[in-house]
Amino acid sequence: MIGCATANEGSSSADDSKQKVYTTIYPFQYAVERIAGDTVDVETVFPPGADAHTYEPTSKDMTAVADSDLFIYLGAGMEGFAESMANSLANQPVKLLEIGKHEELFSSDGNHEDEEHEHGEESSDLGGTIEIEGLSDHYHSGDVVELTAIYNESGEEAHWHWYTLTSGEEEWVTVPDQETNHFEGEAIGEQQIKAALLGDDHQVIAESEAVIIEVNDHEGEAHEHEESSHEDENDVHDHGEETHNHGNEVQGTIDISGLAAHYHTGDTVRLTAGFSEDGDYDHWHWYTLEPGEKEWAPVEGQETNEYEGEATKDGLQVKVALFGDDEQVVAESEAVTLPVVDHGDHDPHIWLDPVRMIEVSQIIKDELIALNPDEEATYNNNFEELKAELTALDEKFTEVLADKKNMHIIVPHAAYGYWNGRYGIEQIAINGLSSSDEPSQRDLTEVIDKAAEYDLDYILYEQNSSNRLSEVIQKEIGAEALTVHNLEVLTDADVKNNEDYISLMEYNLEILDKVTK
Repeated sequence: MIGCATANEGSSSADDSKQKVYTTIYPFQYAVERIAGDTVDVETVFPPGADAHTYEPTSKDMTAVADSDLFIYLGAGMEGFAESMANSLANQPVKLLEIGKHEELFSSDGNHEDEEHEHGEESSDLGGTIEIEGLSDHYHSGDVVELTAIYNESGEEAHWHWYTLTSGEEEWVTVPDQETNHFEGEAIGEQQIKAALLGDDHQVIAESEAVIIEVNDHEGEAHEHEESSHEDENDVHDHGEETHNHGNEVQGTIDISGLAAHYHTGDTVRLTAGFSEDGDYDHWHWYTLEPGEKEWAPVEGQETNEYEGEATKDGLQVKVALFGDDEQVVAESEAVTLPVVDHGDHDPHIWLDPVRMIEVSQIIKDELIALNPDEEATYNNNFEELKAELTALDEKFTEVLADKKNMHIIVPHAAYGYWNGRYGIEQIAINGLSSSDEPSQRDLTEVIDKAAEYDLDYILYEQNSSNRLSEVIQKEIGAEALTVHNLEVLTDADVKNNEDYISLMEYNLEILDKVTK
């Protein structure tokens, strides 16, 4: 069994002519085995039973991976060593595949129950586009916002969902009772609004870009940023009150280019302003507006049409103004919003959702084809077989859990969140997303209280955990202990019994069927 070996153990029987692939978590190894078969040798860097969150590879592991053809890891806060290891391997011949870079795996799974805060990224298979009409240049507090979503493709439309993101918040919220292409709501300053069209199977057909609601309650308030900005700069530029009184003198438009689809905290943001008219204008000012703030702030030391700054906060707005020699504003741009997405904010345990596992497998398949193009037909056929099995597994989970009323489970760490969006399972986690996230005494008390509230008879251990805190909770609540498999790694017993992803997930379903009511 190829999957038995680890980087620590090596594989003395491996065919040196085959390409070598290393992975971190077991499901990636399984996908390679199923898709590539015996055309590659694949091993995991994790020893049997290791904690995938805390394990650190040895120097022997590093050397083995550096000498391989492909290294597949998750990132996204899963493996503690992943980022430093990837940096160390950056100048090595080995190809690196970071699954966690694919934001759609975390944000869009095609399930409407999980859409409420997951519409920041577009799925690659969305069809058509949605345009939002009816947006006013500005509103006053208390005004009614009326918008209409227009879908550019013909077809049988099922239903719509509208979502809002209030300034300073991190998660999109579904707007209740708005399931047509018409939106009506109260004007809230800097709130973002978007729409998605869903089919009868609750798959997202298309979604719009977000629009931003501008609230202006006082005449001239729209240009307060120039007023406050230039007051701060009076010792350098005596712009005075003129800078916001440019209404009839504005000529031409300014467009900002260079905005990336998203940034990570610490990334460098580079933007360029282009003015649509000819003229000898070269006096620029850039301004930023932080989420939740009302006053625009001038960016010091940026007086050309080039902006450079650091991505620090999701939702930071940037705009630019062009001034003439008389310090009058010639033109100003619309604001652009910087989307900052940090992988550490994600739940990395995507493989426990069979539907997401299909997407992961497709990403791996494409990389394997790039590695070994002569096997493209074989890899595509093998992927389709795997996809069919994962689809059947998803359907089995849905069928078994469909009629359950009490879906709460106590687990050692918060690895099972995707079961909530897909099947309704409610995890009560002792630790956080990582097994190393130690709970407080208050957290433990809350778990005990919830066990009583939901009348839970079982507590779940994990196959690669000491389960120390779970044992404490078990004794306190008098529950029976069973083991759930997080599939991060196989155990020695799993290898001996030829267990694989499908068999272990079917085992998990048996456990869920027993502990839910």
